[in-house]
Amino acid sequence: MEYIYITSGTEHYLRQILAEHPGEGIMLLQNYEHSILLHETAGASVFKEENTYRKLQSSGTMKGYGFVTLEYVMMQRDEEVPIFLQNYEQMIRPLHETTGLQCVQLGQSLTQNKFLILTFWDSEMYYQTFKTSPYHARIVEMMEKNNTQIGFSHIDTYHFPEFDHDAK
Repeated sequence: MEYIYITSGTEHYLRQILAEHPGEGIMLLQNYEHSILLHETAGASVFKEENTYRKLQSSGTMKGYGFVTLEYVMMQRDEEVPIFLQNYEQMIRPLHETTGLQCVQLGQSLTQNKFLILTFWDSEMYYQTFKTSPYHARIVEMMEKNNTQIGFSHIDTYHFPEFDHDAK
C-alpha cells in the first residue's frame, strides 16, 4: 500500500529535508505564500510532522514540472463516502482525455474523513480550462456542500520551482 505524505515549512527548511533524503523522490511544491513537500512511498514518512493519505488510485505520470492542485474534500458523514467515490470514478474517466493533464491521484486521510484529489498539469493554463468543465463543477459542488466547523473543503494550487535559488 502506498501513502502520500505532505509537510510544509519555509523553503530553506524544506530544501534541507530534500538534501537529507536525495533518493526518496520527494517533490518541492510552491505558491506565492507556501512551500510544501510531497512524498509518495510504501514506506514510512521521513518527515517529522505530516498529513498522511492512503493512496487509493493513481493514473498517469508526473513529469516533475508544471502546475499542481490539491483538492481537499471533507465528508460530513460516513455514508457520503461511497457517493463521493462513485462521483470520483465518473469524473475520472473523461479526465484522462483532458489536454495537459499529467497525472491524477486520490488519497484518503488516515486521521479525518477527508479525501485529497491531486492533479498534475503541464501548466496552469490547462487547469484553468479544466475548471470550466462540468466534471470539476461536480467536485466543487460536493466541496461546498461539505464545509463544516470540523473541517472545510478547499483547493490549494502549487507549481514546481523553476530555480534552486535557496538551495544553500
